[in-house]
Amino acid sequence: MGEFGQIHMKDSPLKRLVVRKVGTKKFLSGKGRWTKREEAALSFTSLVDAIHNCLARGLKEVEFVLRFENSAMDQCYALSLA
Repeated sequence: MGEFGQIHMKDSPLKRLVVRKVGTKKFLSGKGRWTKREEAALSFTSLVDAIHNCLARGLKEVEFVLRFENSAMDQCYALSLA
């Protein structure tokens, strides 16, 4: 992982970092609600910002979905913030 604001994998820069509710296909929107549309999800600039936002909202079971320019590099990480 690069600096806090930049995540790169094998020369494929991060395109989007979104939060998904574990066990669902719903993403955190900018209004703090869950949406089925990933394109309507709040996109974070860093993993630290995403974690901080989840903690501030009291979210417990989330997944961080990382979308890269090269979609073959896309990744998802589940995290329990309980």
